Amino acid sequence: MKKLIVFIIGILGIISSMSSQTNDASPISPYRVQYYEAYPPLKETAQRLKISNYNSFENPTGIYFEAGDEVVLTVGDTQGQQLALRVHSFEGEKSDHTYPLQLGENRLAIKNKGLGYINFFTSDWAKVDPVRIRIEGGKVNGYFDKKQHTDKEWKQLLEQAVCNILDIKGEYVNLAYRVSSLKKYCPEKGWELINYYDKIIDIQHEMMGLKKYNLRPKNHMFAREVQSGLYADGYGAAFAYDCMNKLASVENIHKGVWALAHEFGHVNQIRPGLKWVSTTEVTNNIFSVWTRYLLEPDYQNLEQERVNDGDNNRVLGGRFNSYLNYGIVKGEQWLCQRGQDKMKGYENGGDHFVKLCPLWQLQLYYAVAGHGNYWGKPDWFADMAEIVRNTDEKGMDNGQLQLNFMRNMCDLVKEDLTDFFIKVGMLKPIDKDMDDYSRAQLTITKKQCKELVKYASRYPKPATPVLYYLTANSVKSYQRRIPVEGVYNGGLTFKEGTCTVSHDYWRNVTVFETYKGKELTHVAMVGTDSPDRSTTLVRFPEGSTRIEAVAWDGTRTLVYGKR
Repeated sequence: MKKLIVFIIGILGIISSMSSQTNDASPISPYRVQYYEAYPPLKETAQRLKISNYNSFENPTGIYFEAGDEVVLTVGDTQGQQLALRVHSFEGEKSDHTYPLQLGENRLAIKNKGLGYINFFTSDWAKVDPVRIRIEGGKVNGYFDKKQHTDKEWKQLLEQAVCNILDIKGEYVNLAYRVSSLKKYCPEKGWELINYYDKIIDIQHEMMGLKKYNLRPKNHMFAREVQSGLYADGYGAAFAYDCMNKLASVENIHKGVWALAHEFGHVNQIRPGLKWVSTTEVTNNIFSVWTRYLLEPDYQNLEQERVNDGDNNRVLGGRFNSYLNYGIVKGEQWLCQRGQDKMKGYENGGDHFVKLCPLWQLQLYYAVAGHGNYWGKPDWFADMAEIVRNTDEKGMDNGQLQLNFMRNMCDLVKEDLTDFFIKVGMLKPIDKDMDDYSRAQLTITKKQCKELVKYASRYPKPATPVLYYLTANSVKSYQRRIPVEGVYNGGLTFKEGTCTVSHDYWRNVTVFETYKGKELTHVAMVGTDSPDRSTTLVRFPEGSTRIEAVAWDGTRTLVYGKR
């Protein structure tokens, strides 16, 4: 109880002085004397959740050091735990050095320039109290803490910073961004900026089942600004200087939400059960597409990005149409389908965004279209993640991991999804050396496919036989289970091998199918090449005989031509 009272008094003192100036002129700067909390070791969190490492830069001191600085750290009761001062430079010549700390006075000669952090990682993190540390020496740079500071303090920190990196503490994520970028793109709205990042991580944690299963770690995620590239590594997420016009701007961050969720998603990929060969750039994007759908619903990359549709037609929704025409119509293997970024050599590892499409359809169907319907399962991915976290996958090959995903999916939703999996190319025999940064074998046999079909037959089929046609553009038709409405030969404009269908005449359509006799030759998702989804551009090359409008339940309605 005594420790608790002392801790509370100390914290209150810190909070009360947070608005004071953050330079060395203030001997009682809150950054000079702080209580530092214990965090779970990164490896323990990563192993428990089957993910990559979270933040190794917890507990920022707000103190900047130069090489040669003589400093004194007075450390309170460590409760037998090992603490250390870490000095790290995020700019220029990278430098990192750790200085072990002991109870009492610690006199240190700093070997490298950089910001200071208190390493306090222990398996006993839930049992130990925060440790009081006083730092004399170095220069106060400060940091922004969402829980304690407002935009007023944000502006003060940017003005008074002595280092070009500012630590930003959110509820679920910490950032280390350049002061120059923040001054340029976010001079006044620091709280709003970090709050947006927190929303992204909160969505991922919910999707991963960390909220549902009470597994959310105390550890934060971490992102830093780097000279070039967007990537995830052992530190966390990294974002280039020239992307800060989006990623550090409250007004423009919606334009970068996919990139943010993508890189954080890499860290949160559950491996290997939800990250097998050729899915490294796929299963992280389930976070991206869902985050964008929730936070920026007016623009969806798969449905509205203008790219090559696989046949050298640059149209809005090109990626999804590439999936429909090469995966569904032509029957290419999942993970081996062409698209905008993989038009050649895709046979051993296709376009990453095209590979995402069937996973996106599952999320749309059970989490969106399922709302208010008996098949609704909004947390299916969370349940999938929990199953994978508790599965011993030692000795499993990539084919077994993919089969496990499909089997788990059927068990979770209590539906036989094998028709869907066959149609999208997941449940097909394959024996290929797949390309995914490094190469690895993916083998699924005919016998294994038959076994899964037999296993799933214990469940009923889903309400829709055309789940593989679902998009964000048509999800309401699935949710409301409404039939197609249309006027034969109405609202059609033909031009140079295409037909533009007006939705004043044709409503509640999932896709338009183009036939040459009995052969299905092309599919166009509803809203193709239409910014407001008021029309659909349908391929109708010479020799085509008819166009069909497909409803959510698989019913076909003749649009043009003869059957």
